[in-house]
Amino acid sequence: MESAPLDVNTGAVALAALLGGEEAKEPEAAETEEQPETEAPEVEAEATEDEPEGTDESADDEETVTIEVDGKPVTMTKAELAEAYKSGLRQSDYTRKTMEAAETRKAADAEIQKAREERATFAQKLQQQEAVLNASLQEQSQINWNQLLEADPVEYLKQQHLFQQRQAALQQTQREQQSLYQQAQAEQQANVQKFLQEQQDQLLAKLPEWKDEGKAKAEKQAIREFLKSSGYSDDEISQAADHRMIVIAREAMKFRETMAKAKAAAKKVENLPKKVVSSGSGNSPSVDKRGSAFQRLSKSGSVEDAAAVFASIL
Repeated sequence: MESAPLDVNTGAVALAALLGGEEAKEPEAAETEEQPETEAPEVEAEATEDEPEGTDESADDEETVTIEVDGKPVTMTKAELAEAYKSGLRQSDYTRKTMEAAETRKAADAEIQKAREERATFAQKLQQQEAVLNASLQEQSQINWNQLLEADPVEYLKQQHLFQQRQAALQQTQREQQSLYQQAQAEQQANVQKFLQEQQDQLLAKLPEWKDEGKAKAEKQAIREFLKSSGYSDDEISQAADHRMIVIAREAMKFRETMAKAKAAAKKVENLPKKVVSSGSGNSPSVDKRGSAFQRLSKSGSVEDAAAVFASIL
């Protein structure tokens, strides 16, 4: 039996089946019992069976690509490119957060500075207001109130009311000044504590052995005694907060201790009996050389003479 001729709709359905698209249904009017159509779904199923069950993602990740970085070509796999992209995003996020934190600190510092300036301006106005009120009250204190009461009772009441208002305003001004003073004191104390903590952290960074509280306490007391012997007062020593000053003082103390030990050793050598050398030997004894070196060190206390003593011993 001959096939029915293809119309536009039937041709579109057959073409879609051959291209592997979704199964399209023919219009009901074009269906015939004797239409010998190719079984597209079965062909598609067979083609699917021949395909591998899963795609090889690892092979795709190993595929290389070439990109330009700073004007130079760089070849990397897709996996490396994806990881580099993720790393770039992480770095970008870290940089963004760091910049945001810096901007926040900057804005906070600006607000603090603005508050300080406003407080200073307000304190200046309070001082001016206090001076004016004191001058006005001083002027009113010269009034003969009894005489004013007899001469002009209305003016007396008016001046009394004004005097009371000025006194109340003066007391309010003084309370506000006291409040500003307390705020400034609290802020100053907080700044001092912050500075001391920063100096302590930097001191421990340079002298990690001071993390041992016992050793730190002993050396601090030794430094205090060293500074007092050098002419510093207790008040001056107590005010030493800069970690650099403490480190320098400790180094100076250690140097003095080293020199004292060297001088003590030199004195011991001087007291040693000298070796008697027979005449005609022509060579100076090594003990005499060390003795003379120690003598020079005990007189000068210089680093060069100390080095000469160690050289003679060696």
